[in-house]
Amino acid sequence: MIYLACGAIMFAVGVTWLFFPAKRPNRMYGYLSYLAVTNQESFKLAQKLATKYFIIFGVIQMILGYGIYRLGWDNYFIIWLLTFYFFIIFPLIIVETKLQNYLKAKHELPHDYVKLDKIKKKKVKGFKDK
Repeated sequence: MIYLACGAIMFAVGVTWLFFPAKRPNRMYGYLSYLAVTNQESFKLAQKLATKYFIIFGVIQMILGYGIYRLGWDNYFIIWLLTFYFFIIFPLIIVETKLQNYLKAKHELPHDYVKLDKIKKKKVKGFKDK
């Protein structure tokens, strides 16, 4: 049931963004990230991508949830509870990756943008790392 409910919410958000897209960056409505607000073109692209992937992953989750319900696998609730958040994270990862590639291709990637995988910490004397 958790897949069905979460999928329905993601699908509803995606469809809402499809018919009423955000016109400008807003903390309450629309897809907002550091890369999305780099410029107006990247913001529009982020809204389109987020809409598309929220709808796709919402439908996948609803189908998966319905299948789990029909097969009677509701008893394994702990497995579904530990895995459903992947379907929330995947669209965000895909949108951010596509935005990063788009901005790199146009040479507009912010100079202070750092991929989290590339951060190297140096041990220093004391309590804080650099």
